[in-house]
Amino acid sequence: MTEPASPAPTRIILVRHGQSVTNAGGRAADQVSNPLTELGRAQSREFAERLDCKPTLFVTSSFLRAQQTSEPLRQRFPDVPVEEWPIHEFSFLRPELHRGTSEADREPHVVAYWQREDPAFIDGPEAESFTLFLDRARETIRRLATRDAGGCIILFTHGFFMQAIRLVLLFPDATDAELMANFQRFHYVNLIQNIDSLEFEVRDGKIQLVGPAHQTDFTLQGAKSHV
Repeated sequence: MTEPASPAPTRIILVRHGQSVTNAGGRAADQVSNPLTELGRAQSREFAERLDCKPTLFVTSSFLRAQQTSEPLRQRFPDVPVEEWPIHEFSFLRPELHRGTSEADREPHVVAYWQREDPAFIDGPEAESFTLFLDRARETIRRLATRDAGGCIILFTHGFFMQAIRLVLLFPDATDAELMANFQRFHYVNLIQNIDSLEFEVRDGKIQLVGPAHQTDFTLQGAKSHV
């Protein structure tokens, strides 16, 4: 008797937004409303033109630059449903103290935050801890893993969030403290540029990385890889 065919895997593509004003050295009112540059818009159009699957769902973060990045592909496939999930960038600095600043302005505060190595620390109102950030990544993984089989889901998101997804999948048994202590090192050796993408697939309720893109051999300090 012929075995029933396994359900088709669900293809998941995470896309970092195109170049934003602050990526280009400029200043934005805040993290949420930081828009794309003209180059960022051109990068978004190029991505939309070369996508090689028929999307079944678009997911965007609430941040403007991710939503603007999705626009050319949403125009190419206007009948595909769009959902907004909490897949926005890691906002670890207190927003009210850094409005209208550039990446260079924030650099000393960024360095001080990571040097604390405290995943429970919250910098102030509207900021989030590293643990809360990881919780968003884990919940996104859970939601993706429980979708109906098949299809191609495109998520328009951010570099740190994509790194969090990848680290949680690579090191599922690591503590939040271990992941935080290694996060920046992992980020810089597996850098995600504007409009870069990562691909995953969901098969039988499990999500896994597809291909070697942006991934080097990496071992957490104090933890073992579970790849």
